[in-house]
Amino acid sequence: MLRWVVVLMACSGIGQAPALADPLPDTVQRRVTRIELARSIRAFAAGTLANATCLIDKGELNRRQADAAMSFALSELGIHPAVLRNPQVEKAAELLKPQLDSGCGLSELDEATARQLIQDEL
Repeated sequence: MLRWVVVLMACSGIGQAPALADPLPDTVQRRVTRIELARSIRAFAAGTLANATCLIDKGELNRRQADAAMSFALSELGIHPAVLRNPQVEKAAELLKPQLDSGCGLSELDEATARQLIQDEL
């Protein structure tokens, strides 16, 4: 679980402030922050969904177990599981799924490629 959080934080750009020449007004900065937070949440959900789908396809989990695990993982971070039904999340998960390694992780996918896959869709 922690490995996924670290990988997906890197993929979604959490903790990376955009380079700006001049500071933005507070209202604009808050809006940008909300948009980036929503994108990060969708990125984490997409990775979680891709991982769970991979484990189901491999026969390591059944759908009920995967749904419970995804719901728990998201809830632990304060994310409502309904985000998994977001069409952007579903499409991003489908893009990530072929990139997963034999253990259904993103360890063989470099950070830049993962970030590009996520950002293009989300």
